[in-house]
Amino acid sequence: MDAGFAPVEDAIARGPIPGAAAAIGSRDSERMSCFGVTEPGGAAVTPDTWFDLASLTKVLCTTPLVLEAIATGRLDPRAPLRDVLPEIAWLQPGPNIGDATVLRLATHTSGLAAWQPLYTLGLDRATQFARLLHTPITGDPGRIVYSDLGFMLLGYILERLYASPLESLARALFARVGLESHLAYGPPEGAPVAPTEQCPWRGRLLRGEVHDENAFAFGGVSGHAGLFGTLRGVCGYARALLNCRIHSEAVLEYLATEHARAEPPDLERRGFSWSLMFPGWSGGDLMSERSIGHTGFTGTGIWIDLERGRYSVLLTNRVYPSRHVASNILALRRAFNHAAHA
Repeated sequence: MDAGFAPVEDAIARGPIPGAAAAIGSRDSERMSCFGVTEPGGAAVTPDTWFDLASLTKVLCTTPLVLEAIATGRLDPRAPLRDVLPEIAWLQPGPNIGDATVLRLATHTSGLAAWQPLYTLGLDRATQFARLLHTPITGDPGRIVYSDLGFMLLGYILERLYASPLESLARALFARVGLESHLAYGPPEGAPVAPTEQCPWRGRLLRGEVHDENAFAFGGVSGHAGLFGTLRGVCGYARALLNCRIHSEAVLEYLATEHARAEPPDLERRGFSWSLMFPGWSGGDLMSERSIGHTGFTGTGIWIDLERGRYSVLLTNRVYPSRHVASNILALRRAFNHAAHA
């Protein structure tokens, strides 16, 4: 066994995570390895197994589309949101979410709460968005609070800007880099899919159906979650990013620039949507300072060392059969990335 994958092999052998697909690569080479099964008694995990990517949606889909809009002059990242959405926070006293900017949403510094149980309201998609536009800010603008709500707003801004569904915009993006068969809002019919959770709210095991409740309430398509993908797809995206097939060098530099830093003792640093390397992060301690990464709640992760031209990807369904079973996923991510980038 390749030593770079030993921590993943050991973790799957110990449980409780049933299976994983992992890769270590560079601009022109790649090693993949898969472990375990999609579920007890299920099929073996392969590079073509589809996983619910959860919050990787933010950086694989929403972020490149927003950056493309910025790079073509359609969006100003520092303009107030009311310039794009004139009805936002209508008649609310300031400061309100209309004062925030695209850059603040992308760096999780808008003042929005981390999360709200929007799915419990039973509203249709259009009304969900109307409510979201009037969400009051509860935090201090400028302070990092990782927020799904901000990326729901970014997805809505894209739909308004292009007068096109987010799913269509995503499909066109992935088609441009030849990944439309491996990244999508929902896996193809009949494809092998790793299930996520036995959902108490929906009363069924989720397989090929978005795990995130709010994304489900938005019809399975949202700026913060809903994307599914295979190991081949996520690795293909990493290579395309490194080879400037997603963004130009200037935009990639902007993406990886530190736009926000947490107050001590927290050491978190944020680029444009992506997390930047900092002590204790999920990417471990051996990547260069010019590294970016992101994780997904279901057990997914992608990390890219822009200085060395290397990447690592780990896809698991660690929430099977329940998110409330301790999976020790952070320790696994760090151990894997130490071995991958040594």
